Amino acid sequence: MTLGEHLEELRQRLIYSILVVFSFMIVTLYFGSEIHSILISPYRNVLGPDAHFFQIQLMAPFLIYLKTSLLLSVLVALPILLYILWGFIVPAVDQKTERWGKFIILFSTLLFWSGLALCWFTVFEGFLRVFLVVLRPEGIDPYLPIDEYYDLFFNLHLVFGASFQLPIVLILLGRLGVLSSKFLFFRWRESVLIIAVISAVLSPGPDVFSMMMLLLPLTFLFFLSAIIMMLMEKAD
Repeated sequence: MTLGEHLEELRQRLIYSILVVFSFMIVTLYFGSEIHSILISPYRNVLGPDAHFFQIQLMAPFLIYLKTSLLLSVLVALPILLYILWGFIVPAVDQKTERWGKFIILFSTLLFWSGLALCWFTVFEGFLRVFLVVLRPEGIDPYLPIDEYYDLFFNLHLVFGASFQLPIVLILLGRLGVLSSKFLFFRWRESVLIIAVISAVLSPGPDVFSMMMLLLPLTFLFFLSAIIMMLMEKAD
């Protein structure tokens, strides 16, 4: 294929990706009120069912609906989007790399969703409770602007989702010859210490619980990555 044909194929795949996201956005916008009620449930669990938000910017609610719809659509459609873009790369790789590529796409998506789920079910509500209840001085209104709440919501969930990509990074570095399973097992103490520091920096709350909720799964994923790399090295 010529350079122009490659660019045309890339353009078509980008258009397909946009159409996929747009299709999901139609659905999420249609159920926007229901999705909003679900996403603010941790806030109401902490402050009570009558907890409200403040609207500071005129277009904040409208922009939040669009932002929420876009992000949720991308997250749900993530494996489809990765598969579409992977199809552009496939002709340039061998069959073995193609098989590993499909595995990495599926594995990466599951890891990202797992990080989001961990934050949603165990961390985010505790984070709100610490800052809105435990550490709140007397006489201060705890209610948040709606746009600030959603910024916190998405930022924290994306931190956990991105952190769970650790195995993908390590496995890719292993396939490139930068790291080996032997090195990871030999330097596991230093690696866990680095993970602990990163968890302390990225954890949403100042308490040890928040740090441990990120440290423990990342440590598990580190050793899982080392085992997977060892199996892949033996398969070679």
